[in-house]
Parts: sequence; C-alpha cells; structure tokens
Amino acid sequence: MKLRVAIVGGGFAGTLHAQGWLATNRAEIVAMAAPSKATRDSFSSTFNCKAYESAVEMINTEKLDVISLTLPNLYHKELTLLAASKGINVVCEKPLAINLDDARQMIDAAKSADIKIFYAEQIIFAPRYQKVKELIDNKSFGQIVHISHRERHGGPHAKWFRDKSLSGGGVTMDMAIHGIGLISYLLKPAKVTHVYARIITVDKSSSVDDHCLITLEFDNNVLATVDASWVSPGGVDDVLEVLGRDGYVRADLARGQTLDLYTLVGSNETAEKVETNKGWLKVPHEEARAWGWFAEIEHFTSVLLDGVSPIITGEDGYQALKVAIAAYESAKTHQRITVN
Repeated sequence: MKLRVAIVGGGFAGTLHAQGWLATNRAEIVAMAAPSKATRDSFSSTFNCKAYESAVEMINTEKLDVISLTLPNLYHKELTLLAASKGINVVCEKPLAINLDDARQMIDAAKSADIKIFYAEQIIFAPRYQKVKELIDNKSFGQIVHISHRERHGGPHAKWFRDKSLSGGGVTMDMAIHGIGLISYLLKPAKVTHVYARIITVDKSSSVDDHCLITLEFDNNVLATVDASWVSPGGVDDVLEVLGRDGYVRADLARGQTLDLYTLVGSNETAEKVETNKGWLKVPHEEARAWGWFAEIEHFTSVLLDGVSPIITGEDGYQALKVAIAAYESAKTHQRITVN
C-alpha cells in the first residue's frame, strides 16, 4: 500500500515534505493546494500531481490518507478540523497553531476522529541531534546541568511570517519554538516549570519580534536557554550544547558538516540565507537528510503503515506552543512565568 498524500503550500517546507514522502517509496503525491498560480504550476510540474487553488476544495474532493500542512499558521486549525472530519491524517508544521485554544481543538478533533496529528519538528530527527539524544539516554554526561540551543539567520522565507495575524508571532513562534521542542524532546519525560524571556524587535520596520533569548527551568533541575534570531548575518546557524557534571557535547548542525569552499567567481551552492556568494563559503550537502526532514517523514510513514509508536505528537506541539506563549508573557511583564 502507498499512502495518498496531499501538500498544502508548495514553497520551501512544502517541497521538502513532498521530497520526504517520495523518498520513503511508500507514498505518492496526488495533489497540492496553494493560492499562487506560479507556485501551483511549479510544484505540480515537479511532482506530477493535481493542483488546487483552494485547500478546502482539495480536501473535499480528493481521496487522501494524509496531508502535510506547510502554510501560514492561522489556517492550521481550520484545515486540521476539516481533514479530521474526512478521516485524513495530518502532518502539521510548527507551530501547531497560533494560540492554545486552536491547538487543543486540533488535538481533540484528531482524537475524536481516530486519526493521527503529527507535529512536524524536524530537527529532533536530525542525525547529529539524534546522536546527542542517544548520549543523554546513555548517561554520558552524568548529571545534566544546562542545555542550550541557538538558531539564527537573516530572516524568514516568506512575507507572511512577519504578519502576526497569519503567524501568531515573529521569531519566537518561527524559530525559538524549534529549540523549545528539541530540548523538551531531549529531556523527556521532564517538563518545563518556569520561563523567563527577553524578546525584542531590532528591525523597526518589522511588526513582530525578530530576536529572543529564553531561559527554561525543568522539573529535573536542568536549566536551558533558547536563542533565536532573524537579524543574524552569515547564513543559517544552528547549534546544540549539553553540559553535564561528567561530560559536554557541542553539535553544530548548520556549519559543522558543510564543505569549505573558496571562490572568486561565486557559487549558487551557498548555505541558506548567506548574503554573499564569493570568498570563503560554507557549502551544505544533503540538507534534507542532515536537518531531519526525510527521517521525520519516514517515521510518520512507519507510524501510519507499521503501527510504530510516534516519538512526537500533537500534544508535544501543544506543550511547545504553551512555552512559547509563556515566553511572550514573560517578555511583556518582565516576570518569571510558571508553566502548568
């Protein structure tokens, strides 16, 4: 059996999801939906699938097993509820929703319809970060004291990320939520108990936050910091560190496994969001695998077809969103916020 898959949104994440589904050899892309004709034409040509302007029409028309939601966050709830009513499983990009009420409705709808809702936090599937998880589970660090994650670059792929009505927030919702989800996964079953955050807008032309620093306290006495930025030059940067009484590890996801290239004529193979294509460059390779996109979709496929237990669920997305919202509250009030 091959899963019948549809993609909502055909940009950066939508393309990676489609490639991931096809890489499993257990799925076919039967349809996609996007409001842009140029996006529809390009995506449907690349993946040889039907194209719809309306995701609602697509879900109501096509016989589907699963949809990947890679569109503005505002629409996650509406399309998840519709998919659930049709018995269609959902893979939802982060954040799960723009607020906790929407997120809870999504989870409840999936449960009532007996379908799966997968929270697509792909960096937990990145091989380097999976190795860190293995080291933690093997108690390689003794008592863990501190975990930090930073993800920075010069700004998002699409304009809607800077529209709060569509995104729910800026860099905290887009990138800090990666660190929140990753660290929570690494420390399972520990839970976040308190959050303190400073969240700012450096680019005054932006209507949402573009730089943040968040401190998390867990119920196993581990401290964690999440550092996220849309105003960082030099291309994407993503680093995880774990400090324990008996050990330490630093995993550089974005730059630690790249090729070092020097060129006077320029290259189109530069790392994501680098401002120049000449001189010394970091050249990535097999990014979809290195960043966990393919392993993530492979895992979701195994859950659906083989009955494997999911390692990340909609509930994990709900908890990550709860922490992100607590971070906004902390930044607004300058208070340490308790997370229940």
